[in-house]
Amino acid sequence: MKQKQNLNIIMNAKGGIGKSFISALLLEFISDKSKNQALGIDTDFNNHSLSDIESLDVTFLSIMSDGQEVDIKKFDDLTMFLLESEKTKNKHIVIDIGASTFTPYFQYINESGIFEILGSTYNIFIHIPIAGGQSQDDCINGMDQMIAAFGDSCSFVVWANEHFGELRDNQGNSFEEIEQYTKHKEKIFGLVYMRKRDVLFSNAIERLKKSRKTFSDVNMDDSFNILDKSRLQKVKNDYWQMLDIIIPTGSTTTQKKEAETE
Repeated sequence: MKQKQNLNIIMNAKGGIGKSFISALLLEFISDKSKNQALGIDTDFNNHSLSDIESLDVTFLSIMSDGQEVDIKKFDDLTMFLLESEKTKNKHIVIDIGASTFTPYFQYINESGIFEILGSTYNIFIHIPIAGGQSQDDCINGMDQMIAAFGDSCSFVVWANEHFGELRDNQGNSFEEIEQYTKHKEKIFGLVYMRKRDVLFSNAIERLKKSRKTFSDVNMDDSFNILDKSRLQKVKNDYWQMLDIIIPTGSTTTQKKEAETE
């Protein structure tokens, strides 16, 4: 029997919470671990952060109509691309779903039973970023909505992003004690804590993102000094160690796991 490919979809309704950064992380990690058998798909028409990274294999698929609104018929094009395009054959896929695309794509998946169709070809992973700070409640509501709707048709990986603030509820409970998390805990395949480090690490990561480069690119870039290169290599090593446990690439043993990383 042919081994299924992995389809990683990064989505939540809130913008500016790290979706594109997580998408780039996953794509670089999978490329490293599966001999470049990885393809990124960028659908974010407001922010082409993923497709702007030249060293990654990324295809931009427009889901806009001529009137510059989301055209839900274009989601059929995305589904058929996943099922029939030569570009996707025998590759693990990473899709960056922009905030503006979330609601129509969520409705499309939920109403059309698309995951049942894609499930014959792919192991489907929904990656849900949860940011601390002002976006926390909206992010958690998005997680609750997706897990309740998609149920057992896919696996869920939650990324607890503390770069925007510590994740706690009004009673001071930690993220893993929040009601919406505990309610769905048995359905969450993996939990990645994105811990905030000191300002030097944060600045190096921001430079990485703004330069539209990967961790590997930085090693060959003289505009990054030796200290920033060292910090970014440490961040990469920490992520790769955790993703080795959570993300199946054919070269890893995957199990349900909570991961703590930068």
